[in-house]
Amino acid sequence: MLTLIQDTFQRLFYILPLKPRQVQIEITNRCNMDCPMCPREVLDIELEHMDWDKFITVVDKLTERESITLTGWGEPFLHPRIFDMIAYCKEGGHRVMITSNGLFSNELIVKKVLNSELDEITFSIDGIEDNNVSNGHTSNKVYENIEKVAKLREIGKPSIRLQATLHEGCEKDLYNVIKFGARIGIEAVNVGRIDRKYAPELKRPSQIEEERIFSEADRVASDCGIRLDWLQYAVGTRMVRFFYRLLRKKLHRSGKYCLKTFDYAYVSREGNVTPCCLLPDVKMGSLLKGDLQTIWQNEQFNHFRENYRDTCESCDLWVIDQVESDQLINKNKITSQVSV
Repeated sequence: MLTLIQDTFQRLFYILPLKPRQVQIEITNRCNMDCPMCPREVLDIELEHMDWDKFITVVDKLTERESITLTGWGEPFLHPRIFDMIAYCKEGGHRVMITSNGLFSNELIVKKVLNSELDEITFSIDGIEDNNVSNGHTSNKVYENIEKVAKLREIGKPSIRLQATLHEGCEKDLYNVIKFGARIGIEAVNVGRIDRKYAPELKRPSQIEEERIFSEADRVASDCGIRLDWLQYAVGTRMVRFFYRLLRKKLHRSGKYCLKTFDYAYVSREGNVTPCCLLPDVKMGSLLKGDLQTIWQNEQFNHFRENYRDTCESCDLWVIDQVESDQLINKNKITSQVSV
């Protein structure tokens, strides 16, 4: 409780930690799906795996038992050394998380996941069974794999979450994802907005519709006995959920700051530190050459945090209110801040 109070106070007054507490490492950009909302083809990034030597160098620079997410713009379990990576991070005392599409390349992946020390796995799905929402998760094998991991794990390890994005006219798919998660006994369902910056043709509900859908989704989750996290409305359970709903706009400083960059850093497969997975060209420094605390506190990173709208003007993934569709910008208008 004391930690929660301290974290809430720091977020309310935007008092940054000395280092990011969450670090996401781009271990691969190769994928076995092609979802229309995924921008990896237009981000001008190499669709390759991260080298093992670079990975070791990056993880060795993380000395404060950070939470590490081993996920880039690809499917993590395609990396030939993914389980070595999990083990190496755990040796350093880190909490390790992964986001996967659930379309495992072979039958042994489920067993290896269960035998690893992975702390949390998030499966990205937008619907159940014949998923015509994302044009990606079309194999029932995905849902079988997710259910196997959920049913065969021991003492709730790894923790399992489902991640869904909300498309216009597809709210019933979201409710079905929530019910599916409850049926197989996972911990939570997280809902996020579609990022249309790179795919403006994608449709999503208006702010008013989004609020209505949240209310219904919250009711469905409550009836099913599963946690529903939705950054714009509610996260956590019990007292945490109550105070988040009460303070959420203040925590977000009414959009003045992006909550994602409060205690988070993204590390590309080349070892570059950026504020977000969507900003591969906004390089704050290299972990192959420098240390994380120095990069985190440098003038360039501080300037970005104070003026993030100069770069991310159309993004509303991590703020409460939606950005109107006529404010969407083209990828080419993104301001690059390349470290010297």
